[in-house]
Amino acid sequence: MQKPDPFFDQMFARMSPGAEYLFSPYQLDEIKKAFGARSFGCHAVDVRSSVRMFRSSYYVLVLAGRERRLATMPRINAPCLSSMIGALFAAALFLLLAG
Repeated sequence: MQKPDPFFDQMFARMSPGAEYLFSPYQLDEIKKAFGARSFGCHAVDVRSSVRMFRSSYYVLVLAGRERRLATMPRINAPCLSSMIGALFAAALFLLLAG
């Protein structure tokens, strides 16, 4: 007998009763691989916060790390990237100070 998997326990808890019997073992493996790639902590910079502003709450996320995508993905040149990082930093600072 296979031991219970916490990932699938949480996933099936959100579904209709009996949904777990609709998936083949192959489909379950593919689902786990797809969601496993989204795990936290695999970035050099991983900042997650919630900021309350104007009677609403906003989720702020900053991720940075080594490029692991395919070489065919579009690239951003360095001057544009540094400007973008500066603008994001200023926006995050504003949100943190306003909250």
